[in-house]
Amino acid sequence: MSDYDDDNTQISEWNGEGQITPKEALNFVGNLVNSAVELTRIGLEYKRIDCEMEKYRMMRDIAITEITKKYELAEAFMNKTFEERRKVIEKQFEVIDKGLERNDYQLVNLGMQHITAIVKDNPIKIFELAAIQKGQFSIE
Repeated sequence: MSDYDDDNTQISEWNGEGQITPKEALNFVGNLVNSAVELTRIGLEYKRIDCEMEKYRMMRDIAITEITKKYELAEAFMNKTFEERRKVIEKQFEVIDKGLERNDYQLVNLGMQHITAIVKDNPIKIFELAAIQKGQFSIE
């Protein structure tokens, strides 16, 4: 007769001649097969979990790459925009300086109007509109 005690160790009773009966041998082999099947099931479950975890890792890496690229694009856009704005403002100050040298207040006024228009314009709004039109994202 074959059985398991509480700590899952197999207990066998031997017949008087010191040999296992055919019933006990079949029980033992059946238990081995059941154990192998359960271990295979557990192994397959671990493989499935590993595959799923790898899928999520890949999704994470792709999302990080997309976010990084969008950030780099936004940073490049802002740097370029502010560089252009700086150059235009510098030119307008040159116009103002020339107007002051010549006592041409119309030229000074024109330079000031251009600087005011540039400063009023929000480059972040321009970027946000461009991003929304391309369906990318919104800056809040």
